[in-house]
Amino acid sequence: MEVKVEQNLINFKLDSKTRNALVGMILVGLVSLGLATFGLGHPELRHEGGHSNPAWSAYLVGVFFILGITLAGIFFTSLAHITGAHWPVTLRRISETYGLFVPVAAVLLLVLILGAHDLYEWTHAEVVEADKLLKHKKPLLNIGFFSAMVVVLGAAWSTFGYLFYKKSVTQDSDKDVKHTQFNAKLAGGYIIFFALSFSLVSIMLVMSLTPHWFSTMFGVYCFAGAYQAGLSSFIIMAYYLKKKGFLGNLVNENHIHDLGKFLLGFTVFWAYVGFSQFMLIWYASIPEETFFYEQRLTGGWEYLTLALPAIKFAVPFLLLLNRPNKRDIDFLVKVALWVIFTQATEIFWLVYPANFVNFSFGGYLVSLGAVVGVIGVFGLVVLKRLEKAPLIPVGDPRLEDSLHHHQ
Repeated sequence: MEVKVEQNLINFKLDSKTRNALVGMILVGLVSLGLATFGLGHPELRHEGGHSNPAWSAYLVGVFFILGITLAGIFFTSLAHITGAHWPVTLRRISETYGLFVPVAAVLLLVLILGAHDLYEWTHAEVVEADKLLKHKKPLLNIGFFSAMVVVLGAAWSTFGYLFYKKSVTQDSDKDVKHTQFNAKLAGGYIIFFALSFSLVSIMLVMSLTPHWFSTMFGVYCFAGAYQAGLSSFIIMAYYLKKKGFLGNLVNENHIHDLGKFLLGFTVFWAYVGFSQFMLIWYASIPEETFFYEQRLTGGWEYLTLALPAIKFAVPFLLLLNRPNKRDIDFLVKVALWVIFTQATEIFWLVYPANFVNFSFGGYLVSLGAVVGVIGVFGLVVLKRLEKAPLIPVGDPRLEDSLHHHQ
């Protein structure tokens, strides 16, 4: 069957209803942070003598959540280029546009520096001086390095994202295969850089909340969750565009099926890495490692700890096993939304117990509100950028194969 690339299917325009909804989401985020600042008070803290405004923990949940999805977009673009796969071509403009959000994500990270004293034990000079291990880690755990990391990594990620997008959009006009060849080489560099940089940023933003704890699997663990959520966001974005009358058969049930299979695979991968990390720590039973889970098995956190494997693995795994479910975008988008929710919940589980002894439902709600807020910012920026170029890379040499993709 012939598939025609009609202009009305690929020339996107953000409608006022969606724009207003995204602005509303941003307001939800701001209100949530306001409530966290002035309404939650200062719950019982994990570290004596410290202080921590719950708003900064909620803000960290939101920022780390959206950073993972943003970088997952560039990673998806890299995989598509380095493998030479034809099926992702008509979906790739979505992931390419994610890369243009990196400068905004970097600014959000810079704001986090203002709350570092509330979040990180290692920013308290008197605590560091009295702690031999923190003094040993001081060359890494300090505001100077933290700030430099945000600036350098933000600039590097932004450059990768911009180059992938720029070469692809330029190819829309000149149809020159050299842009595909350039992006394939660039993809190899990004994948290596991403593996190292995302591990570092995961350690600095989240693991260092508990600076005495360590896990060599933590970077991979954070990546697994971020990419699971990133794939879910592609499904949601494709669903939105198709329901608004764009893409049509340019993205068919076979493309959706591949996204569903990818999501199923990374749901299993997340469970594998998460279980492996827990099992190795439990089996070795070293106090320097086990206390991370001990903190999350007391104070009301145990219910969320026990629920996570079920809600983030078992539910989507069972729903995605059936082939028709992975080919039905109306069903698949519900699973994707569930995964997005569970990713936000997991990051809350990683962040809050590091500073607060007891589970707080109020803290959970404002964290979800912060996530809603950053999703609003992300959606507004990405959808506005999608207006600037065709929704699919019309100059890609693999486009014809992608248009006729079948299984």
